[in-house]
Amino acid sequence: MKVLGINGSPRKDGNTAILIRTIFKELNEQGIDTELIQFSDINVKGCVACRGCATHMRCVITDDDFNECFEKMLAADGIILGSPVFSADVTSQIKALI
Repeated sequence: MKVLGINGSPRKDGNTAILIRTIFKELNEQGIDTELIQFSDINVKGCVACRGCATHMRCVITDDDFNECFEKMLAADGIILGSPVFSADVTSQIKALI
């Protein structure tokens, strides 16, 4: 079993990453593999509603890191989305992913 954690904070290894890693510690003790993606290290653009994904089953925009992230999401048995609160909402990085 594998769980993917996505840190939607623009701050690498900040409080959101600490919280995700705290959850990972418990999962690892149960024998569950974990992987952390930090959005401070990758570039994901927002959807442009071209509907290319409906035909190709992946984003047709290839000049960002979304497809790599999406493949890891598909392979995971569980996904944890972490985000600090910015103006009573998640970060724009998490919004782009969603």
